[in-house]
Amino acid sequence: MVIPTWDRETRLAFALEALADQTLERDRFEVIVARAEGSRGPLARAPEGLNVRFLKGAGGPASRRNLAWRQSRAPLVAFTDDDCRPAPEWLAALCEAAAEAPEAILQGRTEPDPEERHLLTGLARSIEVTSPSAWFETCNIAYPRALLESVDGFDEGFDECWGEDTDLGLRSARRGARLVYLDRALAWHAVVGRSLPAAVAQARRREWQAALIARHPELRSELRWRVAANETHLTLPLMLAGLAAVQRRRRVLGAAMCAPYLARATASHLAQAPLSLRSLARLAVHIPPATIVGIAEITATVRGAIRHRTLLI
Repeated sequence: MVIPTWDRETRLAFALEALADQTLERDRFEVIVARAEGSRGPLARAPEGLNVRFLKGAGGPASRRNLAWRQSRAPLVAFTDDDCRPAPEWLAALCEAAAEAPEAILQGRTEPDPEERHLLTGLARSIEVTSPSAWFETCNIAYPRALLESVDGFDEGFDECWGEDTDLGLRSARRGARLVYLDRALAWHAVVGRSLPAAVAQARRREWQAALIARHPELRSELRWRVAANETHLTLPLMLAGLAAVQRRRRVLGAAMCAPYLARATASHLAQAPLSLRSLARLAVHIPPATIVGIAEITATVRGAIRHRTLLI
């Protein structure tokens, strides 16, 4: 199995400890960690008894994943990330499914780490995959080695952005590979806190989605109204127009235009925090920075749409 990593050694240590606790016999799997060149210490070490190889490679995650899986010897290559903790039965569930469907892509369930879920507020992020996903997230997925070889692995042109995992999955599907979702193959994804500058910097990389849509038009079925990356990209521009209407003293119309964005932000926030005066106060504090990040996301998405000549907001 493969883990790419870059300067998240504490998280990597948690991931390796989780792999050391797998119920699958240790002589049936190896772990290959691909660090970025220039990684700074102290570096995580392999838990006692766990077969781990540490590699170093140039480029981004796509390049490091390619480096790692090409040096593996197993017929099934499982991928996770350095900020994930696979549950003890994870590898066993993947291997059992591979025995029944040896040519399939196997996608497991991903949930926010239960020990950190309470931190999922404001600009913090995590990943949740609880049904078959057309985005083929590599936080929890496994490919037959023969399939990886047939499509030449990850496209390293995505190294400067994101989307290499989705691109690999869709190229594999075009070769006839089917996706099998495994609810019992669970990995817990960390809740990653972000400062406003860090969140904006990540938002500016959203051009990757336009590149994917241009290359794989079938992904439009995953968009809102087939043109919007998510609901925020529909409701936030509407709210900004509503604020302009309020300034022109068209208050009722402006309030109506602001309502969808604010209602969605409130519902999302209250899904993580029980209704209370404190949670409502935190919501009021979180909405302005979330709006700034949303504007940066939309701007980058539109810029990518223009660059790749595809309709996307």
